[in-house]
Amino acid sequence: MTFGNRDKERFWIALTVRFAFGMMFLIAALNIFTYFDRKDPPDNPDRSATAYFQSSLTHFVTDLKAPYENSWMSFKWATFPVKKNEALNANIGAPIGMRFVEWFLYSMPFILLILSICLLTGLAYRFALRASAFYMVILGLGKYAIGDTATTAQDFIFAAFICIGLFLTARENNEATEDTVAF
Repeated sequence: MTFGNRDKERFWIALTVRFAFGMMFLIAALNIFTYFDRKDPPDNPDRSATAYFQSSLTHFVTDLKAPYENSWMSFKWATFPVKKNEALNANIGAPIGMRFVEWFLYSMPFILLILSICLLTGLAYRFALRASAFYMVILGLGKYAIGDTATTAQDFIFAAFICIGLFLTARENNEATEDTVAF
């Protein structure tokens, strides 16, 4: 297969976008897995790696869910009582929105790690680019829910850059798809 000048240019632009976002997601995932080190240095350096990563992730989730506790996302479902408040003589419901926020924050480093591996290795990279753009939009909407508009704008710009990379990747000449037979 012979590339023309335009094809070479699109290839290198798409490769640069894949590498840049793959490294960005990898660094973000590693920062979350080592969050405990920066926040509170470990008191017992001889503990296992699993315990270290688990405590890092727990500290990360605890710190990042705090702004959402004062937002609309911490709504409570009154029909699902968790405990009885004696002062108000009422049942306090389970914070349904906060459970979703906690689940999302616990899964964040694993999603970032999977996306970075897919982007850096090229395995299902078009799907990884689509998922990355969607994930950046979700992150932006989450930050907008607590009033952080600067981070929201950055996440949306990153999503736009990923979509541009996806567009350039789709414009590549792909001989393999032309020679395959659809069943």
